[in-house]
Amino acid sequence: MDQQPSISAATEATTASSTQLEALQAQLRQSEADNQRLRAELNATQAELEHFMHKVSHDLRAPLRHITSYGTLVREMLTDGEDPSHCLDTMDQSARHMGKMIDALLALSRLAKTSLQPMALPMGELVAEAVRGVQAQAGGRQIDWHVASDWPMVQGDAALLRQVWVHLLANALKFTRKREQARIEIGWAPAGDGAGTTFFVQDNGVGFNPAFSEQLFGLFQRLHSASEYEGTGLGLALARQIVLRHGGRIEAQAVLDQGCRVSFTLPG
Repeated sequence: MDQQPSISAATEATTASSTQLEALQAQLRQSEADNQRLRAELNATQAELEHFMHKVSHDLRAPLRHITSYGTLVREMLTDGEDPSHCLDTMDQSARHMGKMIDALLALSRLAKTSLQPMALPMGELVAEAVRGVQAQAGGRQIDWHVASDWPMVQGDAALLRQVWVHLLANALKFTRKREQARIEIGWAPAGDGAGTTFFVQDNGVGFNPAFSEQLFGLFQRLHSASEYEGTGLGLALARQIVLRHGGRIEAQAVLDQGCRVSFTLPG
């Protein structure tokens, strides 16, 4: 009489054990998948760090070489009784450029450590503030500004998103310098996939070869020579990091000598 309940209890225990085993196996598979993902992220981070350090060492050495070589020329010119003013000017420019690069690197470092302070923001106000700030750098140039109206509210960090606009507008201002009539358009539209809002800055500047569009947001990447257009090559890299931290994406389209459009999308 007791055998049937014992068999039933054993069957239930076996079934429960089997279920627990399957759950543990599923957890192990998930843990392994998570570990593989983390290893891939770590490898990618290490590769990015190595590339970053290589670029930093290379780009910081350039102004140092200028300072060292022109310092030697100054000594020779002083010995020969020549005027070393040009050499001293070059050394001063190199030192200033190096200082700007270091400041940009510090800003990038601070960005990685800064906690986001998200809140509901009127994007139009951030754009207006950025435009006013960049106009002060225009040096009297006549800029044909086209700024959209009825801007949406967004969720984000006000200080960081303001930086994005400043970097994008400063970039447009710089690369329209050779235009007789510079035109900069600032606008927005619902994202194409319906998830979020896309914001953009479009100019009629020198543009760039679209084959190199991915390089535009890299650290110390320049698509035009420093002798033509000043800068550290970190402004758009900083903008990209800020957008990514907000869960968004950023991209650029251009045609050489026909202008550039940089857009970023923030989630809704």
